[in-house]
Amino acid sequence: MKEPVPSVLVTRPAGPDDPLALRLLAAGVRVHAVPTVVTVDVPPGGELDRAAAALDAYDWVVVTSVAGVTALAGAVARVGWPGAGAPRTPRFAAVGPATARALRAAGFEVALEASDGSGSGLARDLLRAAPLGTGLFGRRLLLPRASAASPELPALLRGAGAEVRDVVAYRTVEGPEASHPALVAALDDPGLAAIVVASGSAVRGLLRLAGTVRERGAQVGGPPAAMRELSAIPFVSIGPSTSAEVRRSGLHLAAESVAPTVEALAEATLRVVRGAPPGGEPPGSAPRAARRRSPRAGGVAAVDAAADGDGSADARDAGGTLVPITEVQA
Repeated sequence: MKEPVPSVLVTRPAGPDDPLALRLLAAGVRVHAVPTVVTVDVPPGGELDRAAAALDAYDWVVVTSVAGVTALAGAVARVGWPGAGAPRTPRFAAVGPATARALRAAGFEVALEASDGSGSGLARDLLRAAPLGTGLFGRRLLLPRASAASPELPALLRGAGAEVRDVVAYRTVEGPEASHPALVAALDDPGLAAIVVASGSAVRGLLRLAGTVRERGAQVGGPPAAMRELSAIPFVSIGPSTSAEVRRSGLHLAAESVAPTVEALAEATLRVVRGAPPGGEPPGSAPRAARRRSPRAGGVAAVDAAADGDGSADARDAGGTLVPITEVQA
């Protein structure tokens, strides 16, 4: 019987317009674009607007997502912050290249971009940028971010002596109801070869939606067959905190991106789908055609180790060649 064309479930909020989904489509992979988390604007006139009106009171504005840039720029537009003409213009720090590009596009000058694309790396780089011996003591930092964001970054910054104002820039909705039908279709697809997650909230949203699928399936005679196999589907993660959420949830982490870019995340996903380790075929391996298997199994064994941010590795043998994959979080 002819094998189904492999497909990938992309859980990012932008849905079918997401750059990752478009890149995978261009590579010949079918894509199920199912946002498992969506963002909701905070009401005008709240804490975000008050912080935006007083940007010149901060030494640094630390932004950790494109959504955070969009929210901050909207608040600035509402309150009329004078930008470069302010008495003391803060410096802007971005967690990764996508966030940095969004800041520049919004008219903010980026003074620092995390060297490894992670929140902890951003904290370390802010410390390195401080005058020698002073750390972040006495520095005022504004951190506009998601309601469901991890407490790690502000804790690191406060531990370094900074005064941090952690402001909710947008709210995160995990497991949006509108994504339910698309998830059912994706999980019923026999060619589903990988699931891509870019945040811990995306993992939690997926599980919440999957639970709804299970409940509704039970009401009509049983859940979709693919639902019973969710823990066997390879997951591709964007970084360490997301990978930790995948592991905590009992799901199968197959790979992490080698760089904080859509291109690198797409490449990691394609290698999992095709059952290929990073950098091409391993020495002495059989030709790819000789190792063909169903899309559901593709890549599970061939790529099954991920390096954590501290350099340690989590490798769970699935019976195949274990190849470490460096991670970095965008």
